[in-house]
This record gives sequence, C-alpha cells and structure tokens, in this order.
Amino acid sequence: MLRSIVFFVLTMLWATFALAGPGHDHGGGGHGDETAAPAADVPRIESAGSDIELVATAEGHKLTIYLDTIDTNEPVDGALIEVSGDGIAAAVATRSASGTYELEADWVDMPGAKPLVFAVTAGDMSDLLNGTLTIPEAVAPKQTSETLLSLMTRYEVLVAIGVALVLGFCLAVALRPRTGGSTGIKDADTEAAATAKAMRVFTAAAEIILIAVLAGSILPLPASAGPGHDHGDGGHELAATTSGNAPRKLPDGSVFVPKPSQRLLEVRTRPITAGRFARTHELVGTIIPDPSSFGQVQAPMDGQIDVSERGISFAGQNVAAGEVLAFLTPTIPLADLGTMQQLRAEVDGKLIIAEQKLARLTRIAGVIAQRDIDDTQAERDALREQKRVLASKGVDKIPLKAPVSGVISVANVRAGQVVSARDTLFEIVDPKRLWVEGIGSSIHSDTEIAAANAVDADGHTVKLSYIGRSPTLRQQSQPFLFRIDGTHAGLAIGAPVKILVQTPATVEGLVVPDAAIVRGINGLPQVWVKISAEQFKPVAVRVSPIDGEATLILAGLEAGARVVTGGAELINQIR
Repeated sequence: MLRSIVFFVLTMLWATFALAGPGHDHGGGGHGDETAAPAADVPRIESAGSDIELVATAEGHKLTIYLDTIDTNEPVDGALIEVSGDGIAAAVATRSASGTYELEADWVDMPGAKPLVFAVTAGDMSDLLNGTLTIPEAVAPKQTSETLLSLMTRYEVLVAIGVALVLGFCLAVALRPRTGGSTGIKDADTEAAATAKAMRVFTAAAEIILIAVLAGSILPLPASAGPGHDHGDGGHELAATTSGNAPRKLPDGSVFVPKPSQRLLEVRTRPITAGRFARTHELVGTIIPDPSSFGQVQAPMDGQIDVSERGISFAGQNVAAGEVLAFLTPTIPLADLGTMQQLRAEVDGKLIIAEQKLARLTRIAGVIAQRDIDDTQAERDALREQKRVLASKGVDKIPLKAPVSGVISVANVRAGQVVSARDTLFEIVDPKRLWVEGIGSSIHSDTEIAAANAVDADGHTVKLSYIGRSPTLRQQSQPFLFRIDGTHAGLAIGAPVKILVQTPATVEGLVVPDAAIVRGINGLPQVWVKISAEQFKPVAVRVSPIDGEATLILAGLEAGARVVTGGAELINQIR
C-alpha cells in the first residue's frame, strides 16, 4: 500500500515537471535562444576619405588603427593620428607596425556607443575621419539544465529499459526455487507458490526501479544535448573565434578579410580604366637554339675517348670555337689490323730493295744514265712516306674540337668510353642567341603579326622578333619562328612557352595585371573587387591576353572598380 501511494505521488510530480519543466520550453523563444549566445565580432569602425581609409578595432584597453591608401590598399606609414570624441580627451596613437597604430585608453572597453573623430596627417595627405565605435555589453552565456526525464524518453534508452525488464523477468523465472523428486498435487502447488513468489520479487524490483527513475527525473541534471545541439561553452568560443577577426566567406559569396590578414597576404588593389588595346592571339611554342650558333661534335669513326690536358669537358662549360674537347683514339678491327701489318711488311720489303738498288746505281754513276738513279731515288722516297703513314695508324689521336663558341649543352662522353661513328658526343649552343618555334593556325599572313612576347612556365616575359614561317604543316598547323630579344636565366632549350602575338587590330576593354585573374570554383576566370575596407567580392569576367604581363577584360566589369592585383590567389582560397 505504501509503495502504491509513493508511486502515485511521484507520477503526479513527474507529470507536472514534464509539462512545465525548466529549460524545456520549445516555444517561440526556443531552446537555442536560451543556450546559444550570438557570436560577437570585434568592435570596429570603417571610415574613408578622399585618399585614405581607416579601420579601427577595440580589444581590451587597446584601440588598433589600420591606415591604408584607398586606391592601392598600401599601408600608410609615418602618419599622425589624433583620436578624440564626446567626453574623450584627444590622444595621439603610436605606430606599432607598417600602417598600424595603437592607442591605450580605459574608455575602449567600456560598453556603449562612442562617436570618434580621427584627425589624420600623413605627408601631403590630411583628412578628418569619423565613426561610431559600439562596445556591446558583456553577456554571460546562460547555462540550462536538463532533467533525467529527457534522457529516459529517448528511443534508445526506452529500448534498453525494455530489454532489461525482459531479461530480468527471464532471470527471475530461471532462478525460481525448485522442489525435488516427487510428483503430485503437493509438488505442483509448491512449484506454483515458488513461481508466484519469484513474480512478486520481480514486480517489487520493477516498482523500485520505476520509483527511482521517476524520482531522478524530477532532479535537474546538466544539459547534454545531442549532436548539432551543443550550446555549451565550447561551441560559443568556436563561434566567437570564427566570426571575430579572422577571414571568412560571407553568405552572399563575398569574403571578409580583416586588416591584419590583408597585411599578412599583402593585398593590393588598383582602379582600372578603359582603353583600346591590340588584339592578341596565343600560340604554343618551344625554345630552340639559333641554327647559326648551334653545333654538334660527332665521332668521325669508331674509337675510344681519351681526355684532353684540361680533363673531360662537361655540360655547362663555356668553350671557344676550335677548342679541343676530347681525343678519339681510333680502333681498328682485327681483319683490318692484319691487312695493315701485311701492307707494312710489303712496304718495308720494297723499301729495302729500293735502297739497295739506289746504292748500286750510285757506285756506277759514271757508267749508267742519271735518269735511272733519279727514278730509283724517287721510288725510295715514296716508300719511306708510305711507311711513315702506315706506322702512325692506330697510334695517332684525333682531336674533337668545338665547331662554335658557346656553352656545352650535351656531353655524352666518359674517359675510356668506346663510341661508334656518327655518335653525337657534344652539343654546343649560345644561350644569348635563342629562337622560339610556335605552332598555331589563327594567323594567316605575316601582316597580322605586329609584336610578340613569350611567357615561360614561371611567368617571365621576353620580347620576340618575328623571323618567318614554314611552308610545311606540322601537326596540321603552321610553324612560326621568332627570335628572342634579350636573355633570361630561366630559359632552357626544349622548354615550352606561351607565345602571345599582337595584331594591328584593336579591341576595347579594361587592362589588369595577369596576377589579378584567378579561377573560380566553376573554373571560369574571375577577379576580386574591393567593395569596402575589409570586404571583397568575386566578379566573373571574359578575358583576352595582351603581352604576358597584363590581361584585357572584355566583359563583366565596369571601369573604376578597385581590382585586387596582389594577393588575389590567396583571397580566392578563403572558404
């Protein structure tokens, strides 16, 4: 009876707290309104004059002022900034970094709206800027509580309780007292009595568990929300961090880049103007050597490489025309070597006979004609020369000389290396005399080429002079030849380049540096436009190249916009 009364009272109390428990009002105010404090940005002021713009942020007792030029977004150094306001004594900010100034004051962190006036003097620029700095009241995050009831009413908890009750019932039946041996009415009655007793024990245990659950559900417990509903301190701090003084993407697609981040990324802007510029075509090019300054050293015959006095020549070495790069010792096949030995023996024999004959004729010079003596002497001299020539075969080294002056670009030799005839051993080029071969089909006559520039993979631009075109198609396109005017250390033979050919025709558009053009998420070209001191928006544009350093915007942007020319690629990565 007592358990029933307690169970009834606890049930009524549970119903009362369930219908109107603290922290569980899901009406108009909502659970989220009570637990999640709005993430506050750092209090800031933006103000712009005719030449300069100012951003001031308040953190603690310190007012940080960022001063930049409007057109270029460059930090303004050496400025004198005097800050004053209603009830605020005038004070001068001190420089802390390039274009950054600080002011320590007690009023900075006092809640309320503070109209401020900034008197700025920097070189020949002078301006009076103003704005209102609003310091919000410090709001402590509300801590809500959640009763055990909210946990017990979850689906997974109810399933667990049901499974526990079933297992408890089965356990009570399995462990009920059993009588041994005899059968009959008395044993049946004893077994029924034991089962009833076990059920009463199980029922009592179940009532105790329910009473404990109902009593615990009335007591408040700390909130423990599910995934996506954590309104505790951790979530509040994260929101304050991500929406404070850090770069972030805004819902309208623009990005917020605070001044400290702009300093770090070196963001620069430039107002763009309209004009007419040459229409440009793009060709795919490859750097090749100037044929008149390019030379190859090939093996004239089979042989073995011997080093010269200064050692083996190597790639990158400067050489002069006629300089010995290496020596080639000819190798003679065994069959040819036998023939040579036989020929030498024949010449030696003929030479001995000729010398003996000449000696006999000389002793009887008065008896025979002088003509016979002269013929024999000439024959002897010819045989001596043949012997000399045959004796040098296989021992003389052939010098391998540089055909032109320049730098060795290829060196395929090693000491003792055996080479075959016509093997390329060295290639020599003049790095100051290079050409570019372009492939394209958009140019149909030489009169369409007014100027040309080449852009390598690193973005370096070199000026080109048009030489001519080949009348033979290659890869269904016509090759064009250009001479590189000037040199650049990054140019290498065989490297791909982009050739920009300007035609006499002109087109109207807006010119921006190549660094201002970036690729959007959709892969289309776009530029970032500065719409306020700390906000930038992407604008899709249609572009055309000019000279490798600048790009022409044909559509998508109006003249006068402040386009980001430095740091655009980094701003494009902000998400």
